[in-house]
Amino acid sequence: MNIKFRAARKVGQLFTLCCFIICGCSTASNTNTRATLNFLPTTSVATQTPTSQATSPLLSSNNAKTTQNSTPLSPVTPFDLVAEKFEAFVKWRRDCSYKPKLCNIGEFTIIGTQFSDDFAAMMRDYGANNIFARPGDGERKVTVETISHDESTMTAIVHGCVYDTVVLYMGAGIYDDKVASSLSSWTMQWHNNDWFWTNYQIHKKVYSQNLCNT
Repeated sequence: MNIKFRAARKVGQLFTLCCFIICGCSTASNTNTRATLNFLPTTSVATQTPTSQATSPLLSSNNAKTTQNSTPLSPVTPFDLVAEKFEAFVKWRRDCSYKPKLCNIGEFTIIGTQFSDDFAAMMRDYGANNIFARPGDGERKVTVETISHDESTMTAIVHGCVYDTVVLYMGAGIYDDKVASSLSSWTMQWHNNDWFWTNYQIHKKVYSQNLCNT
């Protein structure tokens, strides 16, 4: 019986040892698998995300610059300047009525033309007879309706309406205080790289009414 007991004991020890070795291998295998699965996703994120963040804005910026630089700018023509020049002309004409003797005729008219000579003569008559307007005593309001142009003659015609409530004085007395409105047109000529006033026409004029409101 002792021999059988010792044999059974040895078999049991061998069985226990085998179980221990088998379990130990299984545990080690599971540990290595978890480490690998956790590592690969981390590597994937680390190598891809910075690349997309670094290149996308750069490409977008370059594309934006290319689009912006490739857009051609429209050239400015003399006719694009008519409205701005006419606004300056209206101010000049108003200032001439304040001080006729100091009116610079050549600023907006072409010296030597009939129109320039006629306007200069009117300013001289105003100055000689002390006829002038005073700031604040009425106004000459010009409303621009349309602007037409002719490229063959490099002229532009401003069509508009004038509402005139300016009081003209002669010395200490009143020379003209009538309220008037008119449908008018001004012809501008491109000359020496600038626009000059060369004609003025009144198509309809009424007193004590405002045609510009109709």
